[in-house]
Amino acid sequence: MTNQGTKEWRRVCARSDKWGEENDCTVKALAIATNSTYEKAHGALALRGRSYRKGTSMGRVFDTLKDWGYTVKTEYNRFDIERSERWKDEDMTNSFITDIHEKANKWRRSRWAKARTIKSITKHLPKRGVFLIETSRHVLCVRAGEVHDWTDGRRHRITDVHRIIKEAKRDD
Repeated sequence: MTNQGTKEWRRVCARSDKWGEENDCTVKALAIATNSTYEKAHGALALRGRSYRKGTSMGRVFDTLKDWGYTVKTEYNRFDIERSERWKDEDMTNSFITDIHEKANKWRRSRWAKARTIKSITKHLPKRGVFLIETSRHVLCVRAGEVHDWTDGRRHRITDVHRIIKEAKRDD
């Protein structure tokens, strides 16, 4: 992928530049993941407490997704795997530690465990689905097997992978 990025990436970057925004990777990832406008994602995160030209927490992003009718499922969490390694000799009667070990074992076997960086993830991406991928200080969107971000092809280490699922509308 060139530095120009995908069509969706260029679209949200143009809108971000128009607003003079910085530190808005969560806004861009949210807009691409939900196929909405940059302004709608920006406004929704602002209502949740994101300040202008400041980053925001993933909790606010997840709350916004929930408000919009999406479900977030964590597919991979590097921190839990590392914590499991540190606690491998701990007392297994503690249910919290047992849960961490079970999750870590599941995540070690997942496709995401093989994709340690953004550069290597393209080989392991499913061709369908929408994912928000976290690195230590950045968030990006992967949609339909394509990375929509400036980090495409770079060696930024993946810490978390979240699948975004649109909930079916219910008739009440």
